[in-house]
Amino acid sequence: MLSKNWRKWYANSRIVIEQLFDNPDLFCDLLAATSPRKQVTANWRLAKRIYNNAIAGLPIPLGGMLPAHVKNVMRALWGLPLSGPKIKAFAANLKGDLQQITIDVWIERAYPELNHKQITHRIKTGARRLNMTPAEYQAIVWTKTRIKYGKRPISFNNVPGIFQKEFAF
Repeated sequence: MLSKNWRKWYANSRIVIEQLFDNPDLFCDLLAATSPRKQVTANWRLAKRIYNNAIAGLPIPLGGMLPAHVKNVMRALWGLPLSGPKIKAFAANLKGDLQQITIDVWIERAYPELNHKQITHRIKTGARRLNMTPAEYQAIVWTKTRIKYGKRPISFNNVPGIFQKEFAF
């Protein structure tokens, strides 16, 4: 059985981000921008390194970034809207908009027979049925899918140096 805290993955993430960063929305955008094809821990570390360099006025470290990350990282640093449906939804979720649905590879694996529009509909329907927000429902589907594929559920609490007790699931 899944902990109820997986439902609150985004809300719990936001609490920690607000405690750790003077500009939490910028960090959320960087975290979303660097998320494609990154494990949760690597994603956090990369976004934090970029954030710290940007705040300090240092060059942006390109190491660890995929070419797809660079465009959105620069957009985040320039204060421009991010591009790509997964990236925009993930940033919105991290900033507290739980009506958006982050559809990544794990969500696509949960609904292999459906297209993006159908997945969105299925998640919204499931969320309504269980009196959840779409993002809360998506977080639970994401977690269950990872478990189904032999991966452990993961959150940013696994990253060393983060408020472990505040962010523990």
